[in-house]
Amino acid sequence: MKANRKVCAAVLAVAMLSAGSAFAAEKWMTGDLHQHTTYTDGSYPMNDLTAAGVIATSAWADPTGLYRKGVMPQGFRFGVDFQANNEHGGTSGKDNFNNAWSTYGPGLAVGDSGLMWRWQSLISPSNIPGYAGPAYMGAADWIKTIRDNYSPLGKIAMSGMEWNPPGHEHCSSAIVANNSLPIAEFEYRFDNSDTDGTLTANTATTMGWTGKVLNATYNASAPDYSATLGLNKLHNKTVDAVKWLQANYPANSYVIPAHVERAGCGLNGGAWNIAAFRDINDNGPTVAFSFEGIPGHEKETSRGSFGTGACGGGTYGGAGTYVATVGGLWDNLLADGRKFWNIPSSDFHSDAGADFWPGEYLKTYTKVKDANNDGIYTQEDVVNGLRAGNSYTVHGDLINDLDYKVVFKTPFGTKSATMGETLQIKKGNKVSVQIRFKSPANNNCAAGVNASATYVCKAPSVHHVQLIQGKVNATKAGKFLADGVTPNAAYKAIDPTVASIVKTFDAASWTTDAAGYTTMTFDVPNVQNDMFFRIRGSNLGYDVKKMDATGTKIVYGTDAAGNPLINTPGTNNADMAWDDLWFYSNPIFVKAL
Repeated sequence: MKANRKVCAAVLAVAMLSAGSAFAAEKWMTGDLHQHTTYTDGSYPMNDLTAAGVIATSAWADPTGLYRKGVMPQGFRFGVDFQANNEHGGTSGKDNFNNAWSTYGPGLAVGDSGLMWRWQSLISPSNIPGYAGPAYMGAADWIKTIRDNYSPLGKIAMSGMEWNPPGHEHCSSAIVANNSLPIAEFEYRFDNSDTDGTLTANTATTMGWTGKVLNATYNASAPDYSATLGLNKLHNKTVDAVKWLQANYPANSYVIPAHVERAGCGLNGGAWNIAAFRDINDNGPTVAFSFEGIPGHEKETSRGSFGTGACGGGTYGGAGTYVATVGGLWDNLLADGRKFWNIPSSDFHSDAGADFWPGEYLKTYTKVKDANNDGIYTQEDVVNGLRAGNSYTVHGDLINDLDYKVVFKTPFGTKSATMGETLQIKKGNKVSVQIRFKSPANNNCAAGVNASATYVCKAPSVHHVQLIQGKVNATKAGKFLADGVTPNAAYKAIDPTVASIVKTFDAASWTTDAAGYTTMTFDVPNVQNDMFFRIRGSNLGYDVKKMDATGTKIVYGTDAAGNPLINTPGTNNADMAWDDLWFYSNPIFVKAL
């Protein structure tokens, strides 16, 4: 009971931070939280290089003439405002100049087996007590060079890590702080691929990080709920990791499960399923508040890097089935009343193959409040904005401005709520869903650069918008039955009736206002129950089917109602991605009192 009270107090305190002052300045910012460099399996350094081994000392607006483009500067050049370096946990084979760590000579590695563990490559050597090995630059040192160049331009660079959560696929994570020691400790303690500490206590002794529990301990003694909940023994370590963040960094950390359908539906353990999301959200409500419902790798032949073994068998309009299916997994999380958001990123590795640069194709817009009202937006402000949920995600700059809210008119004025918020009304009243958006004149499509030489780039234009309405259930299932021991099968259940499309808007049913916004409204009279609304839109018309060269596989398309069709694995390329554009909002809740 005391533990529950502590979690509730932390949630309340963090909620106040996320909401910010009603008078604080705020603005839309675009972000990318999932990207890779040569520290792990990426092809580019984090910052620009002006020559071999020489890091740029100023911001380059035009990369022409650079020796090697950097991932974060490219993201900034494509209009992104905040980014997190997000390399895989475990070990690191190379530095960010693409030199093997083995070339550095003896004394470099602190941990087991003479390996450069990711915890060490995340931090600066100056953060390691008594370090006397060869000089090197950790990720923290590279991020400092980016901040030196881009902070004056209002850009934000954060230190993250693509966590390998035990029992699951990958997860973007970060702890925003003055240095990278907190995220390095998190990686050491909880990454599934970090076995440092198995052979020696060198790291624990040097860094003061005692008490690491190895995977073998969980495999030997942790409960296994695979049969009922699809949660294996190692999932318990992931829950402990989330609890650790919630206890130590409740206001300035996040974990965002990535490409969540790629490893399958998780029905028997080993992948992400609804029980896993419910569990991490229950145990870390202010840190486990979102997932990547739309994967990166948007120009890979299997779009999103989703093969036939992915849950859903592929993506749908570039989105995973958990988000694309109305009444699916995400809608069921929202039907629980959970403030659980969709926050996608590029998952950039290389522009030569599967990926667009950060911001080049996929953008997530987030409303960020300046908590100190001093005109300086910080990484803490960004995390508060992400947690608040006032966000939407766009392919190919299909829209670049969204004003979406639910409105209740009273005799004394108007009350409204936007994405991530809850509008409270008395039962029996009417609410109106109001949607306004704009599209830019063009996007980043460039024939011969990020599309084929013969591709004809098109101005972004929305064909239709779907309004999805869902019910919020009066109660939500717990992980265990009343005895507190027996796993509850309802914790893994998905009810397809919790949401439906209640209105599809197009040129026949929307108007353009004096400010140039495309506008539309939907009224819900006599509200009696709690509910939520989310929207999505596309450039594709109704009943569109783009087939592959054999005429047997759907590359992209829509059904007669405008819902996305499967992107059949093996049929995609950059041109097809530019043809198949969607945007998704986060939800708005209505509470009927």
